[in-house]
Amino acid sequence: MGRIAIESPISILPSLLSFLIIHRNRNGWAGHGGAHFFGDRPSPGYNSFMTYLTTPFKRRWILSTLVVIIASLVMVRLGFWQLDRHAQRMAYIDAVIAEVGDAPFALTGGPEDDAYAERIYHQVEANGRFDFDHQVIIRNQFYNDALGYHLVTPFLIEGSDRAVLVDRGWVPPEAIQSPEDARKFDEPDLTHIMGRIMPEEKHRGELPSPDHPQLMWYRVNVVGIGAQMPYEVLPYAVALIPPEESQTQPPYRNPPKFKLDPGPHWGYAMQWFLFAAALPLFYAWQVVRVDRRENQEL
Repeated sequence: MGRIAIESPISILPSLLSFLIIHRNRNGWAGHGGAHFFGDRPSPGYNSFMTYLTTPFKRRWILSTLVVIIASLVMVRLGFWQLDRHAQRMAYIDAVIAEVGDAPFALTGGPEDDAYAERIYHQVEANGRFDFDHQVIIRNQFYNDALGYHLVTPFLIEGSDRAVLVDRGWVPPEAIQSPEDARKFDEPDLTHIMGRIMPEEKHRGELPSPDHPQLMWYRVNVVGIGAQMPYEVLPYAVALIPPEESQTQPPYRNPPKFKLDPGPHWGYAMQWFLFAAALPLFYAWQVVRVDRRENQEL
């Protein structure tokens, strides 16, 4: 990407202008026989065009001209940077679409399950049972614009000694006045789960000590929550998928939403390229205007 910016046409503009200026200083725009470089009599439009090319490179303007050229090149580089971000965003969207559409993984608790950590939003399923004694509560969660809590419960995978943290969904704030109130939403009969792998939510600041388990969290931090469990947990969490029928009882399944819009990067790139083209044009016009006015005053 960096080479594209360096090798863009605008990068050879100073060399081209230098050639024209040197040729003008040596020969005017005429050869030794009196013929002009581009014909016997240059048109007024041609003279005007060359004025805009050469005036910014006069001694008095050279420093500001170099600043404008550098600024334009930086803008071109920023434009290509935004194009690169746009390409990354489109690649991410394609990856999400592929993950959502693929067949679900069956979690077994084996080491192969760890490799699924990079497969965000991929659907997984597992058999086992919930360990409600080690459940945690996630604060400040929204469902249909209402603020409440999410219940994250370790799910002990059948046939293994490992668990996966499962976001069972949203509950209203008035239903939980203390961590113990979350037990009213236990689902002991749920022994088969279907969910999607959640994006990683990193903890800000120091993690609490495993010796003093924390029941209320602001994020589903797998490392921190997993450290206070009496067994090993998979390196990712799973959010249960909502049922096809309408939900009437909490916890309401509320998996994270994934955005598939391309974002503003393409538009930003076009703006940077436009600025890169407009800045030297406006600068040249302003320099010529000032130069002509001062010459007329002499």
